[in-house]
Amino acid sequence: MIQVFSQLLSAALGSVGFGLIFNLNRRYLPAAGVGGLLAWLAYLLAANTLRSVFLANLLAGFCTALYAEILARCCNAPSTPFFITAAIPLIPGSTLYYCMNAVVSNDLSAAGHFGEQTFLAALGIAGGMAIAWCLADLSRKLHALAIRSSGKQ
Repeated sequence: MIQVFSQLLSAALGSVGFGLIFNLNRRYLPAAGVGGLLAWLAYLLAANTLRSVFLANLLAGFCTALYAEILARCCNAPSTPFFITAAIPLIPGSTLYYCMNAVVSNDLSAAGHFGEQTFLAALGIAGGMAIAWCLADLSRKLHALAIRSSGKQ
């Protein structure tokens, strides 16, 4: 349990750190930390339940993008900075490192395994992000259509 708390705290602090590096507005730094925490929490819950790298990252990417869209609407700001800082804990850096290490060591079977894991994680994050952003765009269009149709009556 302490390991989970330390992972969540590290995810939050890592997201805040990247927010500082990318010059995120200082008033949004706490939101970036919460986003990183929520992204990693969604990943941990999905990884334990689904036992699939792709599906866990898909769900975590979806939750992260949904969180970024909600923050963007609340703060009247673009969602991209919120998403980028919150998605930092999801980046599959360790598997990419192990893949490159295996390539350099000429261990092609391990390189293939780690390369596949890296690719599935990245594809899952991108897929979850795309689904959430498509739903957010559809929501905006339906809201605009409802306003337009209520104004004509």
